[in-house]
Amino acid sequence: MKKLVTLIAGFLLLYATGVYAQASSGGSFTIQHDTVNASPSVAVSTTVLDAISAVGTGTTTVTIDWKVIASDFPSDWVPVYSICDNSLCTPGSGLWTPSGGTLSTKTSNPYGVAVGLTTGGDFHMVVDFTNTTSTGCHYMTVRLNNHSVLTDTATETYVVCNSTTGVPTVSKADDILLYPNPAHDEVNIVYDANADIKNIAVYSIIGKVVAVYKVTNNSSANLNLENIPSGIYFARLMNSQGNVVGTRKFTKQ
Repeated sequence: MKKLVTLIAGFLLLYATGVYAQASSGGSFTIQHDTVNASPSVAVSTTVLDAISAVGTGTTTVTIDWKVIASDFPSDWVPVYSICDNSLCTPGSGLWTPSGGTLSTKTSNPYGVAVGLTTGGDFHMVVDFTNTTSTGCHYMTVRLNNHSVLTDTATETYVVCNSTTGVPTVSKADDILLYPNPAHDEVNIVYDANADIKNIAVYSIIGKVVAVYKVTNNSSANLNLENIPSGIYFARLMNSQGNVVGTRKFTKQ
């Protein structure tokens, strides 16, 4: 019996050591930006760049699993963009399964010192609005996961504005961009800089005020939703006179 207990203990020790070694050898990663803004001209193809940095030394590499988790791109934008890792560029329509329902996961090649990465690895979006008609600002959010360490994760949002101004802002008071939607811990709102927005109030679906945020930026705001329960809400943007300039509906998950 004593020998059996010793054998079991030894097996568990070897198993634990193996799991730890596997997780450690996977390294970790960072992204340069949580949000990337771009306003390409309607007549040219533009690359919206960002990079993945692998954290580790020697032979450490990191393989990234990623997928699109939210987007409000118009239908005519879908065929004209691609998301690229260091392996291949996946076109917009290819990010979903043929049925159009389930979001598909893509896997990169390894990032890291062992494959020549010293400052940052390739990860970007390519868009070409040459033949599109829809304008305005829209977003797409991508979730990235370490293939070996599931708790090592990041989320990146691309805000792309199709206009001739080249400025990543909305153009009129009632053109308000809210993302991501559904939201988790926070939501971002972009609005016209001339709209004189001073406060944003969040209301529940039954009309109860659950939070009020004072605006310090004249064209955008970030709302922390950590203390707000899951549900459906309305964000009301108010100017210095207390008038409601615009309202946007969103879901907190």
